[in-house]
Amino acid sequence: MKDCKLKFRIIVLFLIFCLVFGLSSSISAQTAIPDTRNSVVRVVVYRTDTDPHEVINMGTGFVVGDEEPFEFIATNLHVVNPWLFLEDEEQVPVNIFVYRSTDDLVPTSIHVTLPRVDMALLRIDPDHLLYGYEPMELGSRDMVDVGDQVYAIGFPFAAGTQFPLPWGKIGMSDFSAAYPEDATVTQGVLSKMLTYDGVGYYQMDASVNPGNSGGPLVNEHGQVIGVVTLSMYAEGIHGAFQIDYLTDILRSRGIEHKVASEVSEEIEVTEVIDLPEDEAAVGPLGLDPGTSYLLFALGAGLLLLIALVLILTRRKKAATAAVPQSLRSPAQQAASAAGPVTRARQEPAPAVTQAKRRDPRPVIKGIAGHFAGQSLELVDNQLIIGRDPRLAQLVYPQQKEEISRKHLTIRFDERTQKFTLTDSSSNGTYLSSNQKLNPGETYYLNSGERFYLADPNEVFEVKVDS
Repeated sequence: MKDCKLKFRIIVLFLIFCLVFGLSSSISAQTAIPDTRNSVVRVVVYRTDTDPHEVINMGTGFVVGDEEPFEFIATNLHVVNPWLFLEDEEQVPVNIFVYRSTDDLVPTSIHVTLPRVDMALLRIDPDHLLYGYEPMELGSRDMVDVGDQVYAIGFPFAAGTQFPLPWGKIGMSDFSAAYPEDATVTQGVLSKMLTYDGVGYYQMDASVNPGNSGGPLVNEHGQVIGVVTLSMYAEGIHGAFQIDYLTDILRSRGIEHKVASEVSEEIEVTEVIDLPEDEAAVGPLGLDPGTSYLLFALGAGLLLLIALVLILTRRKKAATAAVPQSLRSPAQQAASAAGPVTRARQEPAPAVTQAKRRDPRPVIKGIAGHFAGQSLELVDNQLIIGRDPRLAQLVYPQQKEEISRKHLTIRFDERTQKFTLTDSSSNGTYLSSNQKLNPGETYYLNSGERFYLADPNEVFEVKVDS
């Protein structure tokens, strides 16, 4: 009997070990994500006709290449050429730098652009090529799906700066160092794939802020599947254009770069052919190691649960059997003498179905105009409409000049269940009664009420969906 108990305990301990080992293998995949910062840089655009030079714009980029020294940086076009999107502002002469610190500025120039995609490829000055960075593998849209974990990497404005936002004029001395270890990594879920104006985007809830523009969006393996852009399209709140546009440019220009699928296939073939069988990277189930160990851990966990149930059952039976007949209650003694008792099966009580309570979901619906037929959810109970992708979340095309750069701010009050409108435009915002909103003043709307922006054809409706 003692030998059986000893064997049983050894089996349980073995299963616990397998479970812990399997889980540690799956967690180790996440530890590689912070290493992707070793490819990220801060991109700063300085105005050259002022003294001292003034910062015009700032964003993130990442190194493109396959070996040192590195010559190219990928980023957003609106980071390095904001006038392309802000036609009402006068263009001024600028210099574009990779900013490592106040004393370490790497000059670059625009090499290739895709204005429709909002993509720019920068070329580093030949006398300042970069060393010490680790370029990431570039994937494709086929390597990620809705519901997958994604990570945005970059240098938001508020990270390491020496000034409060919003700011006035910013100079070179207003920023701290921007080395790879200073970059931020935020995690989210890819919630949707969408197409706007013929360009493929990912919608995700990873937290990004001004300054993250141009940074890489990577999957759980650290492979780049998109480039973060703060331009807000359709229902997207945080968006990234798909990496395929960048890889196509690199291939067509003959620029060497790491390709995720090609590298993975090369490693798999090399290991199967060159390594001894007992050292090949194949898991115990004939699958890749990560999948094998994860399945093994789940199986061990199930067996462990069954073992615990058996232990508790045996203990309960042992405890019952250990009670002497003389110490049992009259009812227990009678039940024991009578043997097993057959009871009539009781029908379960009917289940009570309750309506599932859903939180109110504030949305703005396009009734007429550019966004007609689209339903736009207010994230964090706020939505800004305008033409400037740096200021607005719902962005109109630049040719819609009657819409201001920052036209209107919409908020939702959960306590009163009302919407508030605050106009900040040149051409005005109007209620359905044609009343024009006074700039800066707050106006309240109930669910179902409408308003329009400058043009009576640009009509929206506020709504609380339950």
